[in-house]
Amino acid sequence: MSNKYNLSGKLLVAAAVFSLTGCTRDIDTDVLATYPVLSDVFIDEFASDLQYQAWGKVTNFSVDTDTKYDGTSSMKIEVPNPGDPMGSWAGGTFYSTTGRNLSDYDALTFYAKSSIPTKVEVGLGNYDKVEYLVEVQDVKLNTNWNKIIIPIPNPAKLLSEKGLFYYSAGAVDGEGYTIWFDEVRFERLGTLAHAKIEDIEIPGFQGRLNVGTLTEIINLPNGVNQKMLVSPNYFTFESSDASVASITNNVITIQKKGEAVISLKEAEGKIRVNCFDLAPVPQRNASEVLSLFSDSYTNKITANWNPRWEYSTAEYTEINTGDNHIAQYSGLNFVGIVFNAVADCSSKNYLHLDVLCMDEINANSELKIEIHDRNGNNVVYLVRRDTHADFESKQWLSLDIPLNENGKQIAQIVLACSEDIPNILLDNIYFY
Repeated sequence: MSNKYNLSGKLLVAAAVFSLTGCTRDIDTDVLATYPVLSDVFIDEFASDLQYQAWGKVTNFSVDTDTKYDGTSSMKIEVPNPGDPMGSWAGGTFYSTTGRNLSDYDALTFYAKSSIPTKVEVGLGNYDKVEYLVEVQDVKLNTNWNKIIIPIPNPAKLLSEKGLFYYSAGAVDGEGYTIWFDEVRFERLGTLAHAKIEDIEIPGFQGRLNVGTLTEIINLPNGVNQKMLVSPNYFTFESSDASVASITNNVITIQKKGEAVISLKEAEGKIRVNCFDLAPVPQRNASEVLSLFSDSYTNKITANWNPRWEYSTAEYTEINTGDNHIAQYSGLNFVGIVFNAVADCSSKNYLHLDVLCMDEINANSELKIEIHDRNGNNVVYLVRRDTHADFESKQWLSLDIPLNENGKQIAQIVLACSEDIPNILLDNIYFY
């Protein structure tokens, strides 16, 4: 069975950092320099190999000779108003036509300011193969020039990189504004330290899953611990138990049920893989079933699995094992599964679902399932609470919940849990 699962649904993955001093992790920097070793990107003018590709409003970029941090000019970005017919945001990438060997540098640095306080996204590697893409989100700018540092997780990997710098920015409070970038170059700072990815605990099933975006924290020269997103291609991974889960080329192969810890050579932190059995295969005849989420039936109900209700902290991911799909909620306190159309369950008597709790369960652990019908302003007409008595950690629990005879026009299901069990898996959700 082929199992493919991304740790993150986000396309852009961003720069984590590694310091050649102040960190005990080792990086092999013994590389061959087959591409030009150039540090400058924009110092008063484009570097000799530099080209620009615009995103959003294609005319958002220009060279400004009036406002600059140093020298004779800067890069000027005009962020448009949301209703601009030429584009509602500003973005672009600066790339090398030949590719560069950046293995001598540990950071991309530049100076930036804005006509109003704002936040922008910046990074490198966003061109051509996008193999070593680096992203720093929510970089704060104001009317003063500030130096921005984008550390490179493992410079030895960047032997022929074309994507040198990119940016993305949108309007603030419905209004456009101006950003300036200057003195854009690669540097070897030697003062970046304590690279560590945030520990991750993910579910796995027999087959394969892909390591996607990682979050890393690095200590910058000013003492700030900056959080960034990281491409896994910068790292070398090792498994604590290859008989349970091995890893090659950022692909984790699950061998059997159990637990394995994936560590990184170039940074602290770990990926803990819990390998579970699949949920029981439903045995009911398809003619009896109205399915929302199951690979055993044709799903005739569609839903919004995370409507982002106020105060909800839930995050939703769908795991694709190749032959099966599993719904995953992390950080769950409560969440609505809101049907896109009312489900007529007048001929059905039960809601079935299989649920697995990834966390340890104790006497006070509680999972609550509410079924809401369309009548009476979506009044809750059934509540089910399951505690440790029939809900075991890391084991599938099959629930068959009776429907209320007076309310079978189902509009939504609501899940809620106590704070000690925020990570659950769901499968085989249907009415019968």
